[in-house]
Amino acid sequence: MTTRLKQTGWLLLGMLFPLWGFGQTSDTLRVNLETALEAALSDNPTIQIAEYEIERVDYSKKEAWHGLIPTLSGSAQISKYLSIGQTSMFGMVMDSPATSVASGTLTLSLPLIVPALWKSIQMTELQMQLAQEQARASKITLRNEVTKAYYQILLAQDSYQTLQEGYALAKQNYEEAKQRFDLGLAAEYDYIQAEVQMQNLIPTLAQVENGITQAQSFLKVLMGVSRSIPIKVEGVLTDFESGVVGISAAPTPSLDHNSDLIQLEFQQQQLEKSLQLQRTQRLPTLAGFGQYGYSGMGTKATTMVLGGFPIEAPKSFAWYTNGLIVGLQLNVPIFNGFTNILKEKKLQVSARSLEIQRAYIRDNLYVQATASLDNMTKAVEQMEAAQKGIQLAQKGYGIAQERYNNGMGTMLELRSASQALTQAKLAYSQAIADYLGAKADYEKTTGQQ
Repeated sequence: MTTRLKQTGWLLLGMLFPLWGFGQTSDTLRVNLETALEAALSDNPTIQIAEYEIERVDYSKKEAWHGLIPTLSGSAQISKYLSIGQTSMFGMVMDSPATSVASGTLTLSLPLIVPALWKSIQMTELQMQLAQEQARASKITLRNEVTKAYYQILLAQDSYQTLQEGYALAKQNYEEAKQRFDLGLAAEYDYIQAEVQMQNLIPTLAQVENGITQAQSFLKVLMGVSRSIPIKVEGVLTDFESGVVGISAAPTPSLDHNSDLIQLEFQQQQLEKSLQLQRTQRLPTLAGFGQYGYSGMGTKATTMVLGGFPIEAPKSFAWYTNGLIVGLQLNVPIFNGFTNILKEKKLQVSARSLEIQRAYIRDNLYVQATASLDNMTKAVEQMEAAQKGIQLAQKGYGIAQERYNNGMGTMLELRSASQALTQAKLAYSQAIADYLGAKADYEKTTGQQ
């Protein structure tokens, strides 16, 4: 909690004190992958919910342990006679002197042999481990979502930059074609085609720009940042080129740390403990107890005649009996109509079903991990091809531009060369993003944090 308060404090300070640059102030929140993950893992609601779940299970665990502590209870009762009858004493009939009766009891109980309680304590231990694993799963999933969202923004930004460069080339071609057309050195068709190429890029640029805005909004939701705060995602995809490595031989994915499988393992253990808990219903229980009680009676003022002598009895209220009782209480279940047997059968069926489900999920996860590795390998091949494509496209564009300037080429050749260069750059950025996304999915499937 202290760490979170410090992080929130630094964030507020960063918002209150503007960033200075080139003589201007800015309230934009600058984000890279590290800061995005740090903010998300600190302020995302799913993480907070997981922490509260751990706290809730911890209280349940303490509650189970407190079942071993002796319990003390007290009770008291007082009764008032609305009408007083008669009573017989020593052969004489007289009005009853009692007007009220009161009693009080203290009872102490101590469980000695309670198998069901012991199994319940063991189950709370499993519940705590499951809650902690669910919290880890939330962090792994959130890390995957933030990482992929960050890469998608970088892809959109790099694509936007590449399209702007393509638009600049198209505009340059248009201006050259217009100038040559005005001088009568080029056909009107070349001039029109150059303008069409330039205009066609404008809607694409607007679409990519809108995609950047939407991707940033999604990242802010994951980070727990208000939508009204503008952010600037720093970095480019080429910053992660050094982390792109080829996979010479496909390794066997390890699913030992996969959170889904670990949670299913805990659920399997819980079913086993539930079965053991159900079987304890057949076992006897032993508890120790102690009871201390008082009782008393209130009387009215009366005169009794004993042996011919009147005896004055004043109004009073006195305790007249008390005592302490200690002992052991044994409870032995004998017959309950086969209810326990049927409950055990249901738990056994659930355990077998969960075992089949776990094997099925493991196979699916193995396929997912293998597919991620294949996608990483394919992305590396695409990057290598795109790099060669960029080199060839740049060389081809230079040749086409020189031919066009010397009057030997056409605007169609120049336009095709510029489009090829733009497509090669876009393909290279897409290949890097595909590799990074596949790597993030592989780390999620294998349970890496």
